[in-house]
Amino acid sequence: MGHTLQRCAIGAVAAALTATAACASGPDDREPTAVEASIIEQLGQPPAADLDPAGAEAARSDFVAACMAEDDLEYLGPPETPSLVEWLGLTPDEFAAEYGFGHTTTIDLRPAYEIATADAVEAFRARMEALPEADRDRYRTTELACLQESYAEFGLPENGTVHLPDGSPIHDYTAQAHEATVADPRLAEAARAWSDCMTGLGFDFAGRDEMGLPLQEAAVPFADAFAAQGQALVDAGRDWNDLRAADVLDAEQLAALAELQERELAVADADRRCAAEGHDPDAVYLEVYNEHLAELTAA
Repeated sequence: MGHTLQRCAIGAVAAALTATAACASGPDDREPTAVEASIIEQLGQPPAADLDPAGAEAARSDFVAACMAEDDLEYLGPPETPSLVEWLGLTPDEFAAEYGFGHTTTIDLRPAYEIATADAVEAFRARMEALPEADRDRYRTTELACLQESYAEFGLPENGTVHLPDGSPIHDYTAQAHEATVADPRLAEAARAWSDCMTGLGFDFAGRDEMGLPLQEAAVPFADAFAAQGQALVDAGRDWNDLRAADVLDAEQLAALAELQERELAVADADRRCAAEGHDPDAVYLEVYNEHLAELTAA
């Protein structure tokens, strides 16, 4: 089996933290293989200036398919489950400008999005179950080995999903880099500078959790109401893709939701303005994390 490392295009801290969470220390402390050593050498290094992410991932997919074909297996690829931003056909900047963080502003988009992603996962599962039993039993092990070789060949993907086997020595490096980053005074200073900037724009947050978590919590009753009340309309023949909050929620609910959405967009705009002024704890985390990672791999 293996760990799945999700790198989402939602900010540097999110990417780095999920990397660490998925890369807990391996149980056997074994020496790295030649393939793992090649990957370790790349950890913490910036991508090539001329990197074409889409082209690199297409080449990676072809590489893994050829690798698995050597074992007489067809590479099914990952399930086609785009992020909400990708599903909407927007860039991260376009999404942020229209939806802010997407907590209170996307409650009427999520049912259709979740159905689409669930359908994609189910389609992938059906393809996997259609394989002969002997192929299903060895598919994951072979895929992990081929994916590791692709990381050595092409580097880790900038965004997307990274899969590493349990017990890989690579986990130790990412865990140690995260610990060193959290203890690094530059991270605390970046958080203070960001907080001061946000305060100057009218929002008093000591940290980023105070900015996002209340909005997430406030969105829950509206999302639940939209899902429950919208289901009756869907049962009567409407389509989730066409339903919006104004079709489902009552006037009182809509007024309260609009107030929350206005606050979210204002907070998100202030956060972007602070980042533009150089106060971005996410970017500092990733920079410091990669610095510690590079130091560890060079030692």
